[in-house]
Amino acid sequence: MKVASFFSGIGGFDIAFENLGMEIVFLCEINPFCKKVLREHWPKVQLVEDIKTVTPEQIPDADLWCGGFPCQDLSLANQGRRKGLNGKRSGLFFKFAELIAAKKPRWVLIENVPGILNSAEGQDFKVLVETLGQLGYGLSWRVLDAKYFGTPQRRRRVYIVGSLGTLLSAEVLFEPGATKIAPKAGLGQREIITTGSQKMPGESDIYSIQHAAIGRKHTAGPQAKGYRNDEETYTLDSRGGADAVCSTVNSFRVREITGVSNGLDGNRYRAVGNAVAVPVVMWIGKRIIQAEKQIIGLDCNRRPI
Repeated sequence: MKVASFFSGIGGFDIAFENLGMEIVFLCEINPFCKKVLREHWPKVQLVEDIKTVTPEQIPDADLWCGGFPCQDLSLANQGRRKGLNGKRSGLFFKFAELIAAKKPRWVLIENVPGILNSAEGQDFKVLVETLGQLGYGLSWRVLDAKYFGTPQRRRRVYIVGSLGTLLSAEVLFEPGATKIAPKAGLGQREIITTGSQKMPGESDIYSIQHAAIGRKHTAGPQAKGYRNDEETYTLDSRGGADAVCSTVNSFRVREITGVSNGLDGNRYRAVGNAVAVPVVMWIGKRIIQAEKQIIGLDCNRRPI
């Protein structure tokens, strides 16, 4: 399968799909730091800077389009200042949809913050669903947390899958039967994607601190300020609100222990804070590959192979 990537960031979608044997044929990213990362890892892939100037003719044919359009106008972190899809940044969804309408890839995968579900009292998400639905996509969506995919970080994101002319998107995001849950609070169900024997959690070697810059009390939920060492970190965000280290002999500041300049470290924070969790995307990608076989991989008896 060939993949066209939009709002590519540092290539979280792209490394996940490439790990599954897919070919990245198009990248689109405006941030200068992220573009340097993309050029380092995909030097031969076409990289376009500003999605607002992209034309359908510039985009190679691809089976799957992916992208996490800007979340700033949707995020609950911007309390009282959310403009939703009317904002200049999150409103770039409409340009993305315009390009989708022109090229009609078989699959579309979108990632965004959970705030998209209740922005403008749910009207923004309704607009997104109706827009893609009118283009012929069967849509499914699900909130997935990276901590259940072997990543020691709480990171809840909405993943939206669209399958052109079918409802195979539901087979991608949902599985039959009961969904496994964590054995206790704070522990991810890592058995979902790992194989072989699973060791019981031992003594934690990951420590995380959430800074007061968030402006919330320690009781305010996943984005509260505070300290934890329960084998998970707070959600790492683009503002550097949380630091994580792997040993108590180190200080709590990633900025101090990495030994890199403050300017570069700030770029790294923003890039990682805006990135997708690769293990989650790989889980979705594997299921898209299986569903793709139902579209184009039929034998002479018209049964999926």
